[in-house]
Amino acid sequence: MINNQDITIKNLENEIVELKKKLVILRIEKITKQKIKTHLIKETKHKISQMLMLIKST
Repeated sequence: MINNQDITIKNLENEIVELKKKLVILRIEKITKQKIKTHLIKETKHKISQMLMLIKST
């Protein structure tokens, strides 16, 4: 039996993986001096931490 909470946790984990990939790309762009919006790095890190806290609290 699959629980709805399990499904949402899996979705959150998948989203975290995608955000971490995005974060790596943003960091690479920053290091290579490409034009990026540096606030996106902070926002992405914040989103990841929020999702990790949701997973931890369940």
